[in-house]
Amino acid sequence: MRLDPVILKKDATIPKLLDYYMGKNTPQRQEFIIENLRVELDIAEDSAVLADLEAAEAS
Repeated sequence: MRLDPVILKKDATIPKLLDYYMGKNTPQRQEFIIENLRVELDIAEDSAVLADLEAAEAS
């Protein structure tokens, strides 16, 4: 991942800025993104959260 600073000019708007960086996702790209989302759990979190995630993935 490459991190670059974002400098906002006076005439910049957040929606235009997001559109520039995110582009327009096709339905196929949206599906790919959703299918490849990952959840990282904190070891200290309640084990019930993990059980809920596993149950959701199984269905």
